[in-house]
Amino acid sequence: MAVRVQCALSLPTKKEAAHVIDAVIGSLEATMLNHLSTDGFALKLNGFGEFYVRHKPGTHRKIGFSGQTIQTKMLRKVKFISLGMLRQREMAG
Repeated sequence: MAVRVQCALSLPTKKEAAHVIDAVIGSLEATMLNHLSTDGFALKLNGFGEFYVRHKPGTHRKIGFSGQTIQTKMLRKVKFISLGMLRQREMAG
């Protein structure tokens, strides 16, 4: 991937391309972490895909043979939906 970024941005070294990739991925990660508590938050990358946050409420679970039930923790899920060429190839397979 660094080679493709190096060619696309006309960078002199792969190391500089790797720094660009790390900066972009770090920014994506920081944005998602900042909005992890926001149910329904979506981050769309045009032509590539969309990350979104969904909150799932906890459920009641029965423990063993005692019949005791407990409430499980709420889950925060981050999902990815592919778009563009990636989605077309995914559907064809």
